[in-house]
Amino acid sequence: MLAQRLLAFLSVSAAAVPLALGAQGLVPLERSRLRTHQGVETFRIAHLDAAESSAERENPDLADEAGRIPPNTPGYRITSRIVVRADDSVPLQALRRMRPSLTFAPVDDVPGFWIVDALSVRGAIALADALSSDRGVREAYVDIESPRELRGLNDPGIAKQWHLHNTQLPIADINLVDAWLAGYTGTGVTVGIVEDAWQTTHTDLAANFNAAASQSGGFASDHATSCAGLVAAVPNNGKCGVGVACTAKISKLLYGTSSQNASAFAFKNHLNAIKSNSWGPLDFGRISYLSSIERTAIDTAVASGRGGKGTIFVWAAGNAGPSLRCDYDPYVSNRKVCAVGAIGDLDVRSIYSEPGSSLLVVAPSDGNVRGIYTTYSGNQCTSAFGGTSASCPITAGVIALMLQANPNLGWRDVHHILIHSARKCDPANAGWIVNGGGHDVNYNYGFGAVDAFAAVQLAAGWTSVPAETSFATGVVAVNKLIPDNSAAGLTRLASVPANIRVESVELILNITTATVGELRIVLTSPTGTESVLALPRSDPTDNYTNYVFTSRRHWDELSGGNWTIKISDHSAQVPATWTNYQLKIYGTP
Repeated sequence: MLAQRLLAFLSVSAAAVPLALGAQGLVPLERSRLRTHQGVETFRIAHLDAAESSAERENPDLADEAGRIPPNTPGYRITSRIVVRADDSVPLQALRRMRPSLTFAPVDDVPGFWIVDALSVRGAIALADALSSDRGVREAYVDIESPRELRGLNDPGIAKQWHLHNTQLPIADINLVDAWLAGYTGTGVTVGIVEDAWQTTHTDLAANFNAAASQSGGFASDHATSCAGLVAAVPNNGKCGVGVACTAKISKLLYGTSSQNASAFAFKNHLNAIKSNSWGPLDFGRISYLSSIERTAIDTAVASGRGGKGTIFVWAAGNAGPSLRCDYDPYVSNRKVCAVGAIGDLDVRSIYSEPGSSLLVVAPSDGNVRGIYTTYSGNQCTSAFGGTSASCPITAGVIALMLQANPNLGWRDVHHILIHSARKCDPANAGWIVNGGGHDVNYNYGFGAVDAFAAVQLAAGWTSVPAETSFATGVVAVNKLIPDNSAAGLTRLASVPANIRVESVELILNITTATVGELRIVLTSPTGTESVLALPRSDPTDNYTNYVFTSRRHWDELSGGNWTIKISDHSAQVPATWTNYQLKIYGTP
């Protein structure tokens, strides 16, 4: 239905066709005349015997002076319901006496109107005709949904923004239009773009620039300008396209050294509700460590930002897949961050998007056929943006809509909603499993693709989760040599007596070795869900020293029981000694 709702918006013209694409392929459109609120109109309907159906309107009444009839108008939805309007003098009891087999349901706060369900479109067409001739019935017409136009959007590049509205494969976008139609465009929320400076004077960005929430200085980059546009490019200004959260504000926050990064993470978190980070360590396959000042700045922002509800950090998961994993990135392997991977316009993983146990969700980017259209330096636009760099600000924009829908969401609430509202993309992919908490999860996709409308619907009525609780094993000594060149490896069981409903799990490891890339590390929950944390690779780094691996794959499982940690060495000659570990589990009671 989204394609039809945005016909004018996307300047798409549709010719009359006798077939429509349904669940079983192409189906014939049957011609029917029916009563609508506008009178008697003729439609071509796909499924007359269904409870609702897509349909096209025939337009003979719109013929021009030369007699030319416009093509059929798609985008209608015909239902099995009839709207009945009674004369003021006719009580409900009289209607029921005339039609004792029907159920007349009142319409709340709209006196004099009733809904009757005929169970099928065909039945509704016939029943509307019959009811309209009943004494005391002023109107009876089939309840239909007409195509909608988003008014005032004249941005010339919006038809190229398939990530907002994919006309070629409608499922493969972020389902944004319904969220907009529901009134959620990010108003009242500021998203910080943590990076180089972006072009704050860009015609498509300037009106949404929040100078009060921004750091001074920096030099504008193409990359940062593109990220800013994906969040909050201005609508209806005749320039480029439009951002996901097109009425939100965006701020400029500058990365650099560890302390500069920390300053950006900590900057004005009473104003910056969300911080979008489309960057990370070099994607060269080696583990990296988060500096203490950066970790502390993130921890503090999450604890105290937004009046104690927590600043929301969103992070691009990395572009070195599939051979490398986002678990080696300490920013992404952080339970306080929304780690976002990439899918393309065909709804499958972008080839570069890094899989991993710390991945939360995925969002659109390049990597299948088309790139991402957004703003660019020099007051320009581009169709060639991509990477998980694009997926991250797109997700940040969706979170801005969620915070508009419910400003009281805490940072953990945001993670819950993203997971519970995610769409199962690429459903035929063999990597999908159901975890012990009942969630579909996949190393390539996390919990699935971001769905803006589902997220704002869930957010609007969300009750905040209870305060976070945790369990930690403490430091558990192992001090054993891991068998060399053996898949059997070394296994330890961590007994967890507390039954926490799991959100995130951290495994903190100390291993002495000259080459961490020889090791395979797997954590398995009591319910049998595996989290692969590291695979053999070309990583010559010495040792794991208090390295924090984070898994999201156990979300909503119960923690009680034995957790299995298995480490195996898959190359000869380089010995490795497992010194100790800590297992930490976070969630709700």
